Amino acid sequence: MSAGRRMLVLGAGGFLGSHLARAAAAEGFAVVVAARRPRGEAPGCDLLDPASIASCLGAAAPDLVVNAAGAASVGRSWERPGETFAANATGVLNLLEAMVAGAPEAHLLCLSSADVYGAREAEELPLGEQLEPRPLTPYGASKAAMEVLCGQFARAHGLRVGVARAFNLVGPGQAPDFAVSGFAREVAAAERGGGTVELALGNGDAARDFTDVRDAARALLGISRQRLVGTFNLCSGEATTMAELVAELGAQARAPVSCRADPGLARPADPPALVGDPARLREATGYAPEIPLRRSLGDLLEWWRERLASA
Repeated sequence: MSAGRRMLVLGAGGFLGSHLARAAAAEGFAVVVAARRPRGEAPGCDLLDPASIASCLGAAAPDLVVNAAGAASVGRSWERPGETFAANATGVLNLLEAMVAGAPEAHLLCLSSADVYGAREAEELPLGEQLEPRPLTPYGASKAAMEVLCGQFARAHGLRVGVARAFNLVGPGQAPDFAVSGFAREVAAAERGGGTVELALGNGDAARDFTDVRDAARALLGISRQRLVGTFNLCSGEATTMAELVAELGAQARAPVSCRADPGLARPADPPALVGDPARLREATGYAPEIPLRRSLGDLLEWWRERLASA
């Protein structure tokens, strides 16, 4: 194994973290996976426990660290803002301090979110990294605070830190409390039951920028491989409304699918459009999405079919 190829993936039991760990291993990285609690030979790494982080870094001796851990639900952040901030900001502060003490030469890549942008004017789209964060949600605020901490430690301590601002991710393995995966699960369940399904949309006109999780894993590998610093949008640059997404899901379903508006599902302060500019990441790494949204939805739907069949 060549130098600089030992990667510690935090949050490896999660959606993006699990895909990243598999992609890194397939590319020949020596991958050490860690979740909040130890699993088999995998070390535990609780970002709210500084001693746990120090122990994990010591055991892994990484050249590269990718933090895909933390709170990921925008909706839950309204209910539990303190927990969200602790997981996404305080936890990363603990990680940064541990790296200064125990792995100062390692490169750190932290996963942020397009939610830091908040609601923007139409003329600001697609959103570029140079825009000042204006988060609307507790989740977005926690990620914005995390980004500030990453920048401060890079300047004050010389850490090499990259930040990936991920827009909406989709693909097999996603939890059903995320809207797209929840829709796919409902469709797969209706197929098994031989019935129909009516999907409830809070705002069918909301436009989002979707990237397949497997493409996102490739993008993170590109940033880590080159030990890039600074902030990079992880996005496709294309807008898809939720109504269009549901229509595509219905086109691939084996049961009749319809949708209805349910204003009660609309989130507080939900931006009407979040579409990113992927130019900086493309220019730095050559990255471009390879998996179209249609395939992402089909693979997610098939994943749910298999999961429900084996339940």
